[in-house]
Amino acid sequence: MEHNIPDYITITAALEKLDTEVTPSEVHGTLAGLLCAQTSAKSEIWQQNLWSHTSHDSGDLLAAEALEVFNQLHDITRLQLNDPNCEFQLLLPVDDDHIDNRVNALGDWCQAYLVGLALGGVKDFAPLPDNAREVANDLVEIARAGSSYSLEGSEEDENAYAELVEYIRVGVLLINEELQPTKSSPQSESTLH
Repeated sequence: MEHNIPDYITITAALEKLDTEVTPSEVHGTLAGLLCAQTSAKSEIWQQNLWSHTSHDSGDLLAAEALEVFNQLHDITRLQLNDPNCEFQLLLPVDDDHIDNRVNALGDWCQAYLVGLALGGVKDFAPLPDNAREVANDLVEIARAGSSYSLEGSEEDENAYAELVEYIRVGVLLINEELQPTKSSPQSESTLH
């Protein structure tokens, strides 16, 4: 089953309706971090921390439309993080966007992911198993380096970027599994006669 989150342009339009400076990558990174820390976290917790000046009860129809998009993003991201087919994807600018913009957005995503983990109560990586702790520490370094790269948009840059995005995607799934272990029923063993 495929669950697709709203795309970068849709989230950008929703953010404009809220008149906020938060980027789509920051929105999704914060959400993913929060859901990895607390899979049952409500959408309102995440939204209150990103744009506390907006509520469903404000009577602002544009804000209400935007908040519906964010509720959809919340629900689908939760499904993706816990999907056995590993459908989870980071919300980043499209591949046609300049590599510098995509790298900056990736750094923003990582920084926001760490904020989301902290929001969900994960403030120390020490209790995580070695591999998950290593990924979390790598995310800290990627967040710090976000805009310090000078890229030309070469094929080598594109390949390195794609590999980094995949490493982060798989790393987030690993952290999620460590913090929120999948509860599946034991598979029955079949015996061949």
